Amino acid sequence: MTDRPQRPNAPARTEDSDETLARQACAGNQDAFGALVIRYQAQARRVARAILGDADAADDAAQDAFLAALQHLRSFDA
Repeated sequence: MTDRPQRPNAPARTEDSDETLARQACAGNQDAFGALVIRYQAQARRVARAILGDADAADDAAQDAFLAALQHLRSFDA
């Protein structure tokens, strides 16, 4: 599938690539970043739980990781 340019506020599509969603999120599309979070939240939680051993702490750590990702999204290298 070829990534097609979309308006910044166009609905994010779950089948879009990470690069496309990151580009849309950088342009202000909050749904695009949400799609990335949905795509990776289970994996992030699993890793955090394996490291921390506590479900609540792991959920907090995963949330912190997504916040950091959002803050540094412009440096994403596909």
